[in-house]
Amino acid sequence: MLTLEQLKEMKPHTIFASGIGLIEHPWFNHAKPVSEGGTLEQDGRSTKVRWVAVRGGIHDWAIYHSLDANFVQGNFVQGDYLDSPVHLGASEDMIAKLGAKLRWEEDIRRFVPCDDEAFGMYNY
Repeated sequence: MLTLEQLKEMKPHTIFASGIGLIEHPWFNHAKPVSEGGTLEQDGRSTKVRWVAVRGGIHDWAIYHSLDANFVQGNFVQGDYLDSPVHLGASEDMIAKLGAKLRWEEDIRRFVPCDDEAFGMYNY
C-alpha cells in the first residue's frame, strides 16, 4: 500500500511500479475484439495496457499507460491505433515520457493500492 511517507522518500521522477492491466476501452462501442485482431477483451468494454507509476518532482505521482498514438506511429498500423496491440510493446521509459495519463480513481487504486493521503497527491 503506497503511503505519503513512501512518496516523500522516493527519488523524484522515478518509476516505482509497473504492470499490465485492463482499462475501459475509450471507444469500446466501435472496437474489434482480440479474436478479430483488435484489442477489446471478452467483457466487451476493456482493453489491455502496459502502465507505469511515476513519482513526480514534489512527492506527487501519476500513472501513465500505453494506449496512446505515440506508440503505434511508425509501426504502420492499419486502421485505428486503438485497435492495435502494438502499444503493449512500448518500454517503461517510453510510457513514462509519452503515455496517456490514467484518470479514473478506481483504476488508479487498482493498479497502485494507496492510502487516502497518497491518493491525494495523485497528479491528474
